[in-house]
Amino acid sequence: MHQLNASIEAVVCSGVFVPMSKCARMLVLFLGMFLVINSQINFISSQEFFDLDDKNNQKMSTSSRSTPVITDFSISSPQLGDGISPSTRAWFSVDETESLLFEWSATDDNIDFASLSNAPGDTPSPDVSPFNYEWEITGGLDEGIFNPILTVQDLDSNVATSTLYIGVDRTGPTVGSPSLSYDNDGVFTTISSNDWISTNEINVSNLNVGVTDNGGVGADSYEYQILPNGNGWQSISSSGSSTISVSSGELTLQFRAVDLLGNKGLSVNFSFNVDNLNPNFHGWEIPEITTSTVQNIEISFMTSDVDSGIDSTNTIIEYGFDLDGSGDSPDDGNGWTTLATTTDESDKFSAIISGIIWELKENQYVILRATITDNAGNQKVTDPMFVTILPGIDISWDLTQLDRLIIRTGSGQVFTLSSTIISNEPFMDPFDATLQIAPADRDSTVEWTTISTETIPLGSMTDLEHGIDWTFSLTSGGQWDVRVLVDSGDQIDERDEGNNDRYLIVSGADGDQVVGIVSGFTPSLFSLMIVGLLISGIINRKHKN
Repeated sequence: MHQLNASIEAVVCSGVFVPMSKCARMLVLFLGMFLVINSQINFISSQEFFDLDDKNNQKMSTSSRSTPVITDFSISSPQLGDGISPSTRAWFSVDETESLLFEWSATDDNIDFASLSNAPGDTPSPDVSPFNYEWEITGGLDEGIFNPILTVQDLDSNVATSTLYIGVDRTGPTVGSPSLSYDNDGVFTTISSNDWISTNEINVSNLNVGVTDNGGVGADSYEYQILPNGNGWQSISSSGSSTISVSSGELTLQFRAVDLLGNKGLSVNFSFNVDNLNPNFHGWEIPEITTSTVQNIEISFMTSDVDSGIDSTNTIIEYGFDLDGSGDSPDDGNGWTTLATTTDESDKFSAIISGIIWELKENQYVILRATITDNAGNQKVTDPMFVTILPGIDISWDLTQLDRLIIRTGSGQVFTLSSTIISNEPFMDPFDATLQIAPADRDSTVEWTTISTETIPLGSMTDLEHGIDWTFSLTSGGQWDVRVLVDSGDQIDERDEGNNDRYLIVSGADGDQVVGIVSGFTPSLFSLMIVGLLISGIINRKHKN
């Protein structure tokens, strides 16, 4: 052993080749391999150490990143304000069950989550990757003011926050106590509840005195309406003062406050009475009058006076005849005729026009007016009412029926349109009827094409109807509109000119378009009888067996 060690030492230290035994050489080989392996292990360990150190350095670098930067924190569609500060608080008048949408965005390399707190409704779950960048809160939206907070945190626990200022207010404010006065012959006099006054307008004030919105957005304006015959709610400015026109009657003025979100508070009533207007006229009830009318005509109108009532003995109806339907009085030379009137408990006044040959009054007008007097002496003369004396005749289509809905163009096939004209009464005059077609896909510049015009001869309508069969074809394929017009030349004065046309749709097929089209699957009557006899024979044979 000592000799071997001396040989190895000699080889290693002096660098001089010394003959060694086989065992010594193997030992040197193993020793060299060990040194090589050991150096590789040391290299790998050193590399891992450097990698770990680099990761530690990166982690230390990451930990030193700045906090997230919130670039947006907002609430969608506020009705008032933007929510950036308490002075610009974002207000909403949403229902408790509706929704609020919060939106956010931030910049950071490794955002972990975002959360929303102090918002109305239930607290939503944090927004985590992949981020929605919004929360929609539905339900539980109590009234009040809120300061929602957005918290954004990154993976290194760096935190950024932002605050919004919002409010929910759906309750209207409470209006102040109104003060009413009016000009009584130059002296402004305070109106007490249930007073009777004579004026066309009143002054209102003090609506803003004592008004409160109970912690809401604040009062903005005021409204009033007049009952029972007012025209709905009308606006009053934020000053709480206004001049209001009034009419005769037992009136109730209602006042309410409106906040900046449009929420309307409960109304406050103030009742008083006014009587300085003429009686009210509620319109005529007039039957249709035509040249065919033979009976007497009853006409009537409704009136009312909410205070003193109607004086029926001094309320009259007058009539006359007018040639052009304009002016203030009849122009046929006979002037006004006063009719005897009757009335009922509802203040409906009626009168009878009798002894008129209406057939001689075609194209004239009945002109009516009423003079209405109340028990206080107030009188109203209505504007003239013109009633057209209509023609008695009315013609229209009773039947328009096609024998088919589609033909092959160019094949010689035609449509047959069977039609029947009817009249509400017999007459002798001739008139025209016209058949027209036009492409169904036309625009407004395409005119109807007249296919045929038939003249219905003199006396044809004495039996109240007349039939026409039309035949026509198509020059090209596609869908076509078909129109038939009665009295197309306007020869007849009618009671209703709006029922003189009738429309249908037909189709034409070109060339290959008709492939597969069968003329009809309806079996003939004879074939149905044959099939019926065969089935009957089979059934009878079974019964015999």
